[in-house]
Amino acid sequence: MAGEIVLPAVYGRDRESGKWVMPLREMLGLGGKQQPMTPVMEDRLCHLATVIPSYQCAAEAACHWGVTIDDSQLQRLVQRVGGRAEAQASRRVERALDPRGNREVVREAELARKGECFSMVVMLDGTMLRLRGQDWGMKPASVASEERVVWHELKAGVVLRIPESSAPGKRLEVGKWYVASADGPEAVGRKLYAEALRRGLEQAERVYVIADGAAWIWRVAEEHFPGSVEQLDFYHASEHLWALARSLWKEEGEASRQWAVPLLHALKHQGGGELLAALEQLRKTMAESLNASQRQDLDREAAYFRNHASRLDYPGAKRRGMPLGSGTMESACSQIQGRFKRPGQFWTRPGEKALMTLDMAWRNRDWNEIWKQTA
Repeated sequence: MAGEIVLPAVYGRDRESGKWVMPLREMLGLGGKQQPMTPVMEDRLCHLATVIPSYQCAAEAACHWGVTIDDSQLQRLVQRVGGRAEAQASRRVERALDPRGNREVVREAELARKGECFSMVVMLDGTMLRLRGQDWGMKPASVASEERVVWHELKAGVVLRIPESSAPGKRLEVGKWYVASADGPEAVGRKLYAEALRRGLEQAERVYVIADGAAWIWRVAEEHFPGSVEQLDFYHASEHLWALARSLWKEEGEASRQWAVPLLHALKHQGGGELLAALEQLRKTMAESLNASQRQDLDREAAYFRNHASRLDYPGAKRRGMPLGSGTMESACSQIQGRFKRPGQFWTRPGEKALMTLDMAWRNRDWNEIWKQTA
């Protein structure tokens, strides 16, 4: 970064091992002759690749402050270091799931608690990313588009710690941590449980799981967070109610507003009782005046809210200073898309996984652990 400098270095044969050594290389963390850069430089370049939108832009930035590297070299570095970070993350998950390791993680979280009283909020969602298909690189006209590009869902989760003393409207987040996996609900569930355990799951006064109505999320909650308070994201609930209003009154006019707005207000401030009663009343009184499509919409949305009846206690959440929706999770998905779903970005699975692991390590303040044993 300061330009080219020359360091005279002492080297010689180690009397005990008989090997030729150079103490300066060891001090800088340079292991073998093939290692091209110090751990400090690896750290800085990997951070650049993680927070800047593309490898090309990251390489240009590195060259600007004096490190000659191209995007392909940077990508190989990220895959190598990302593999090391993934191994560390996997060991943390295995430790949390192992009975003996589990107790150790709980004890460490108790020591880090420092007497704080808090509730924990867990959120889950998914976002779509692009992979290179088997015919990646072929011209679009010569091969089907689905063989060039493959879409897949990345499932992600967020852990929040919120003080019990938080007043309504003045929520203070003690901490925020993230997990992500492209290997399905079971994998992200294990990662989320391990992260929550590290951050005080067993010490939390209450545990909330806030999400949209996807069935896989509630299965993860049942398996890894039994006894938690499940809550339907308020925004998704309001979307379903507005969709029904538009169907019944055929447009977003005054009639649909007069019906939907009071019910949304009651849902937010009184819970789901009034809404459920109103939907059942509609099914009894308006069934004959509705066409087949409207009856189908009414039956579907009434069943939706009945299935989530136990997850509509928004007044209780508000009294305890908890969020009503999963906006933090939606924001996390948008941030992930901002790095992994930009125009022209099509990933391989190893490449996506390596950079995603580094991204999660940076967000969760586990970054320094990656280089802990190297220098």
